[in-house]
Amino acid sequence: MNPRLAMRLVRLGYAGAAGAGIGSFAFWTVYWFSFVRGSLRGPDFFNFYAAAKLYVTNGGSAVYDLAMQRQVELQITGQDPSRFILLPYFHPPYYTLLIAPLAYLDYRHAYYVMAAVNVVLVVALIAILVKSSLRVHGRGWLVASAMIGGFFPLFVTVLQGQSNLVVLVPLAGAYACWARGRYAMAGALSALALAKPQLLLLIPILFIARRAWRALAAFGGVVFALGVISVTGLGFGSVMTYLTTVGSWAVSGRIPSTGLVYTDPAAYSLRALLDTIPGGQVLAPVILVLLLALAALSLSWRPDRPRLDFALAIAASLVLSPHQNVHDLALLVIPGFALADLALAGQLRWPHVAVAVLFFAYAAIDLTLTINPFWSAAVGAFAVAGYLTVERMAVRPDPIPLSELQWSGPRPRRVIVLPAYRAAKTLVEVVGDIPPGHADRILLVDDASADATVSVATALRLDVIRHRRNLGYGGNQKTCYRQALAMGADVVVMLHPDGQYDPAIIPNLCRVIESGEADIVLGSRWLGLDPAKAGMPWWKRLGNRFLTASENRVLGLKLSEYHTGYRAYSRRFLEAIPFLENSNDFVFDTQVLIQAATFGFKIGEVPAIGRYHEDASSVSFKTSTVYGLETLGALVRYVLHRAGFPCPWLTPASDADEKSLAISKVAHDSQV
Repeated sequence: MNPRLAMRLVRLGYAGAAGAGIGSFAFWTVYWFSFVRGSLRGPDFFNFYAAAKLYVTNGGSAVYDLAMQRQVELQITGQDPSRFILLPYFHPPYYTLLIAPLAYLDYRHAYYVMAAVNVVLVVALIAILVKSSLRVHGRGWLVASAMIGGFFPLFVTVLQGQSNLVVLVPLAGAYACWARGRYAMAGALSALALAKPQLLLLIPILFIARRAWRALAAFGGVVFALGVISVTGLGFGSVMTYLTTVGSWAVSGRIPSTGLVYTDPAAYSLRALLDTIPGGQVLAPVILVLLLALAALSLSWRPDRPRLDFALAIAASLVLSPHQNVHDLALLVIPGFALADLALAGQLRWPHVAVAVLFFAYAAIDLTLTINPFWSAAVGAFAVAGYLTVERMAVRPDPIPLSELQWSGPRPRRVIVLPAYRAAKTLVEVVGDIPPGHADRILLVDDASADATVSVATALRLDVIRHRRNLGYGGNQKTCYRQALAMGADVVVMLHPDGQYDPAIIPNLCRVIESGEADIVLGSRWLGLDPAKAGMPWWKRLGNRFLTASENRVLGLKLSEYHTGYRAYSRRFLEAIPFLENSNDFVFDTQVLIQAATFGFKIGEVPAIGRYHEDASSVSFKTSTVYGLETLGALVRYVLHRAGFPCPWLTPASDADEKSLAISKVAHDSQV
């Protein structure tokens, strides 16, 4: 899609969301004023008020006593004891200390105070997010306020007197600090958001995955301080009761010592969605573990994208949480704002898709008013987390400094390299077909052939290097490129001497390099004559298409073919990539293209026609299968490298342009 059109769609979607937010905000405001005229026995606030009362009147040991909780909640709600369902209080001890002053007010006035505090926190939330924004300013305040203030879960938080805004505000502060590289403060503020720890499962994992040890240390320090405050205020026994109760309930849904099974029918979580599917209760743990591993992997993805890091950690935590209600989805405000902000700033790969995902997710969550909440809200949260994961793992090259294209003489010096093995029958024809005047030097590297390849090459007056033992296709190329650089090559063309590729397109390959259009050019057989008509076996075509599609998907490229042996390279490309670290086998070519994608080099393609005849080298089905598996293995190694597990052949450490060439380092038993 045209970038300008995509940005217009993003702005249009942003404006539409703001309009919807204004309408929602107005509607919910009117609804709230109507609601508070009633008995106020419905909101979850009675649960918090009961905990505050228990603490003030009976001390910390009574707060997590379920029997006493039931008694106080019955007094507040005035319900029939035979029909009353206990709403257990599971909030951390330090949060009990925060709300304890509410016990000195009557229930209605305590609710008003809690609502007022939540409204103030909404304003603080908007201010923090807007201040952390890349693009929102001026009238953007109004747009952001409308989008955030009109979000249904936030309204439910205020209406129910819930604690989510006590989580959201420090979490928004942590997001802003993380985006600015203030990791210690981000860790400390994240710990202050632990009023609902089940909603923040991936925040510590984010710190570990990104190796933000200061953030992790600050997080641990604040958690320890909150623990000390909790033990001081409620007593060690109450704190341990809280930990064992919450731990058992999170794992099994059963509250210890009571036998009470508490599974909230309004648990808007992915686990609840999976449990509704036949066999879902068995598959759910496996699926959640796999999603957790995927989220942790994407959080450790190497390109530095801090806003997406934090947004993904929040969204994935919501998806993987063992329990959540609709008001808990208010935490999606931060990932939603981050996506809108980054889309407007042009820092997303698919900004128009981000807007569409946000619209779908927020609409699905709002549908919880009218349809089964077990799937709509869970799907909405999953959509945001899923898009963030894909966007977070989208390829962002690690560009390395490049020298300007400059030639060693009045024009580029071209060196054709021929990695040869048993090419005596075809060599004369291949060299004869090289267009006159388009090769300054022709270098043949013989990989310990048993035929007359070296004799023929010598008779043709080529530069020849002979390996005394077979080093493999990749090992042959290492010698080719090291020696070509020593010859002063500005452009290096690799041409197979078996006659499989037409030498006539060498000028086209060189032209793309010399014009600066690309640093590596491929002679693609899928841009020329149909490979099937050229004689490529069906199983090779199938494997080629599968591997090319896989590599395009992982590397984020759109090449027509990866597995051609007809290539040209610029000098600066070969000097930059650590090709000496590559395999000595056929997968060498795949590794070179992965290196090009990793370091941000431009890759060009020109049409080429493959020739398939008796004397052209052709690997067997078994060798091709091994090569395919090695290619997939190279892609996996690339993924792990970007996830923070360094790979030598993806670390730019080549010094080929600085040290004298030692062919023996590449071919230990070679003869020049």
